[in-house]
Amino acid sequence: MTVAIVQQRSDVAERMAQVRVYNGGEAALALAGVRVDDSRFAASVEIEADAELAPGRTVDLRFALPEVACGGDVEVRRSVALELADDEEVVADLTGADDFTNALHERECLMRDIAQTATLEWSDFVPSAPGAPAHAMLTATPTGAGEPIELRGIRSTNLLRFKPKDGEFWKLGLELDAGSPVTGVEVPLVPQRCDPHVVQEDKRGTIFTIDVEEPREGSVELKMPPEMKARVLTWVAEWCEFGK
Repeated sequence: MTVAIVQQRSDVAERMAQVRVYNGGEAALALAGVRVDDSRFAASVEIEADAELAPGRTVDLRFALPEVACGGDVEVRRSVALELADDEEVVADLTGADDFTNALHERECLMRDIAQTATLEWSDFVPSAPGAPAHAMLTATPTGAGEPIELRGIRSTNLLRFKPKDGEFWKLGLELDAGSPVTGVEVPLVPQRCDPHVVQEDKRGTIFTIDVEEPREGSVELKMPPEMKARVLTWVAEWCEFGK
């Protein structure tokens, strides 16, 4: 039997994940429940299950990720406990597993540190006619506290790139501290390509990665709010003249 924690593309925006259990044995397994313990998150997760796994079968059990636990040198301890129908418990130690949770924890803790100095949001979107760039407004609102921060730039997504220059990376060079004013950056956008399937199947097209220099080097993710995402998808369809 093997156990892993995975995240599908459709899970990212909703901050979900899945416990994947594979029965590599010769006998069937009856799962009654699962518990996920990870010292980098603020709480354990209990998942009810009623799954019969024949030999060679796999089941994915979906769950919401808890809030991350940041600060200090946290000793990483990770395990998944499987409760079987016969009241037996099998514990899989995943402490050394290299999966998406490592990068997620780093990104979200970095965003918490940034938020002590300034909140970041996509505050406005102005669509454009076909051929011209639309504009999204990235707004940083200082809190009046916290350490200096520096945002190096924004990466393109599978749906959107930047125009007229630096198509895959938009340089910001934005430095903020406790005394900075509210700052808005207008970001010009065009579709990566005019493919209807990209819009129909979009999962991460309006989630932007921002590269950070201070308070430490790393990256964070900033997604557009749902109403803005809907407007962006409508604009892409109109810009690309789908259906004409």
